[in-house]
Amino acid sequence: MPVKSHWYTRPKRLSAIKPRNVIMLKKRGLIGFLKDLAKKSVFLATGLVGVVVLLCVLFMSSYFTIKSIEVDRENFNIDSAKIENKLNSFIGKNLVFFPKGRVIQAINREFPEFADVQVQKLFPSKLKIKLVNHPVVANLRAYYILPPSEEPLPENFTELNKAIEELSPTDPSLLSALSSNPLVDKKATEGVFNLEAKEDNEESGAVEQKALLNRNGQAIFDQEENLELMTFIVRGLTQPVEDRGFVIPRKTMDYIMESLQYFSNSMGLEVMSLEYFTVAQEAHLKTKNGLVVWLSVDRDYKNQIDKMKTIYEPAELNKEDLAYIDLRIKDKVIYCVRGTRCDKKPD
Repeated sequence: MPVKSHWYTRPKRLSAIKPRNVIMLKKRGLIGFLKDLAKKSVFLATGLVGVVVLLCVLFMSSYFTIKSIEVDRENFNIDSAKIENKLNSFIGKNLVFFPKGRVIQAINREFPEFADVQVQKLFPSKLKIKLVNHPVVANLRAYYILPPSEEPLPENFTELNKAIEELSPTDPSLLSALSSNPLVDKKATEGVFNLEAKEDNEESGAVEQKALLNRNGQAIFDQEENLELMTFIVRGLTQPVEDRGFVIPRKTMDYIMESLQYFSNSMGLEVMSLEYFTVAQEAHLKTKNGLVVWLSVDRDYKNQIDKMKTIYEPAELNKEDLAYIDLRIKDKVIYCVRGTRCDKKPD
C-alpha cells in the first residue's frame, strides 16, 4: 500500500468505553441515579409480592382442591370403584402442589397387578389415572393341601412314645443305577430323581384351583381361560390362592419366562406346559413330543440347558422315546426311557 495517497488516512484511536452507570451518573448526577435505582427496586419488590400473593391464593383457595378421582380402565376387568375408594384420602388436597408420586406409590402398594400407573392433573379439581395391567402369560392350575390339624395328645402320651411313633414307618429302598459315563446316565433312581411322580402321589388329595397367571406371578380369577396360552401347574401350596394373590414370586417368574425363551431358541423344541414345584424349587418343561425337562430354579438355566444341548444329538437322545431329562445335577444329564422302571410311578 502506498505511503502517501489521497485516499489513505490513519485510523483514529477509539476512546475507552465507560460503564453505563458512570455515564448516567455524570449526566444526571448522584441524586438522579439513586432515583432510578429506587424505581427499579420498587418494581422488583412489587413483582415479588405479587408472586407471593399468587402462590398463597393457589395454595389456600378451595377452587384448586381435588374433588374427584377418575380411573381410566385399560379393560373392564379392572375394578375402578375399588381403586377410587382406596384413593379417597387424597380428596381435598391442593391439586397444584400435590405430588403425583404419592398416587403411584399408593396404587403399587395396594394393587401390584398394574405394570404402569400414569397420573394426570385436570385443573381445576380432578385427578385422572391410567392403569396398565401386567400381561397374562399362562393358564394356571394350582394345587394346595391344607396342613392337618393337630389333635391334643393324651395325658399318658410321653415324648418317648411320640418319638417312637414318628420313626416307626420304614423307609423304602432306593434303586440307583448310574453308568460310568460322567456326563450321561441312562436311568435315574426311582425314589430320588422321579420327583414329579413322587409329588403327584403325595398330592393325590390336593385341591385344584384354575385361574390365569400374569407376568407378575399373580393369579387372576375374574377372567376366562385362554386356550391360546400354555398352562402353568403349581404344586406344593399349603393354602388356597386368592384373587390377585402371588402364586410364583416375581424373581422366579423372571427365571421361568427367560428359561422358556432360551430353551425354545437353543433346542428348537416347543414347550406346551410348565410345572413348578414350590418346595423343591424346580421347573419341569413339557415339550410337544411329551418330553419333560427338569430344571433347578436355584441354578443358572443357561448352564443347565447348554449341558443338554451339548449331548442331546451327539448321544442320539433325540431318537429315544424319553420320559424326562434331569438337568439339576452338576455335570450330569440323567434321562429316563419311557416305559422303563424309572418311568413308573410308585404305588
